[in-house]
Amino acid sequence: MSNLKNLPTAEQIRKEARIECARLCFWDFCNYYDNTFFLKRLFLKDIADGFQKIYIGEIKTLSVSLPPRAGKSYITTLFIAWFLGNRPQESVMRNTCTATLYDKFSYDTRNVLRTDKFKKIFSAAQLAEDKQNISGWNLKQSKQVGYFGAGVGGTIIGFGASGVAITDDLYKSLDDALSSGTNEKVHRWKESVHDSRLEKNCPTIDIGTRWTKQDIIGKGIKEKKYDVSIIVPALINERSFCEDVKTTEEYIKIRSNVASEIWNGEYLQQPIEIEGLLFYRTDLKRFSIKDYKPIGKESTLGYADIADEGDDFFSMPMADIFQKKVFITDILFTKENIDVTLPLTAGLIKKKEANYIRVESNNQGSVFIKMLRDLVPREKILKVTNTSNKHTRILMEYGFIKEYFYFLDDNEIIPGSDYDKFMRQLLTYNKDGSSKHDDASDSISGLAKFIQGLLPHLFSNGLQ
Repeated sequence: MSNLKNLPTAEQIRKEARIECARLCFWDFCNYYDNTFFLKRLFLKDIADGFQKIYIGEIKTLSVSLPPRAGKSYITTLFIAWFLGNRPQESVMRNTCTATLYDKFSYDTRNVLRTDKFKKIFSAAQLAEDKQNISGWNLKQSKQVGYFGAGVGGTIIGFGASGVAITDDLYKSLDDALSSGTNEKVHRWKESVHDSRLEKNCPTIDIGTRWTKQDIIGKGIKEKKYDVSIIVPALINERSFCEDVKTTEEYIKIRSNVASEIWNGEYLQQPIEIEGLLFYRTDLKRFSIKDYKPIGKESTLGYADIADEGDDFFSMPMADIFQKKVFITDILFTKENIDVTLPLTAGLIKKKEANYIRVESNNQGSVFIKMLRDLVPREKILKVTNTSNKHTRILMEYGFIKEYFYFLDDNEIIPGSDYDKFMRQLLTYNKDGSSKHDDASDSISGLAKFIQGLLPHLFSNGLQ
């Protein structure tokens, strides 16, 4: 009878069984560790199963591409912790787009190993007391290092990945992916640094949001590098792949307001070649100056792109901004030099009683800003230095322009006027960025970004 008292209860048996399942099965571990999160994101089970196949050696190479904010980095963090819990002697390499993001992921992964939940399953997998810094840390059983990596451009010396090697979003943004120079730099760094740290038979995982056919995952798919590629689109049969990430309505709204190339890449994970015109005449909303009444106007803003070279245009669209409406009422668009553009700009600012004008402070822009501030109130002139890729900036603002901007009716645009020349150039800008002239597209996208930054409350329920 006394022996019966020492037998485990049914509840104890269930707890032990759950812990054992979490040790053996990564998806069970995910649900044990954070059931609330994974219960709402069941699509992550396919990724967990892919990771499990990497762990047991069923596959050697895997790619995972999902829309932004889907939880891919979180589940990767848990996988690394689970992997090291089962194989604490192995080393895992995880590289990402920046050193800052690498540090965050390292910190997050190390903290999982410190939790009571993790220790209940993997009591033997303990962090080494003398090697717990973010740049690389060990478990007591580590043969060389437990976890290490870097951001793109960083150096990795003396370590090798024996357990699994992971790239986790090597691109900071669409800007990086569309920049041929940056994209080439990412590829070179992966090949020369990341790939050189793989020990014999080390499996690899590439994770990221897709941007272009030329990104890391795109190249891997083209070269048939992956045993398995997991691709999760934002909409499946016109329904959100996960309402907890974004609702169907939110995704449909995004789709209607971004260039199709961005939607197909970033959200459907199926990049297509960028071709054709960006702005079509039928895409743009119009208004009649005859019927225009500035009642309820919130602000008047302008954006000036100063000509750098002889063939460039000085371009400054001016807008009246209302709740969810931006009317392009005036445009300066000319190849004249600063002796002409300076008084024209000052005159238009005074005529329109503009609140602010943002001016690109490139080489000529800095001089222009200084002289313009002598002609109009200094506080009205704001400078901006653009460091991101110009073509990417234009693509990213396309949706906002299409949704909220209103241009003059064609029959009210005077042939040969600045407004006419501006529209002609805007309507010939190519999606692939190959257009010889981009002054109109660059300045209108600059104005769009300026408006959103200065008056976000007017468009708070608009684009996500």
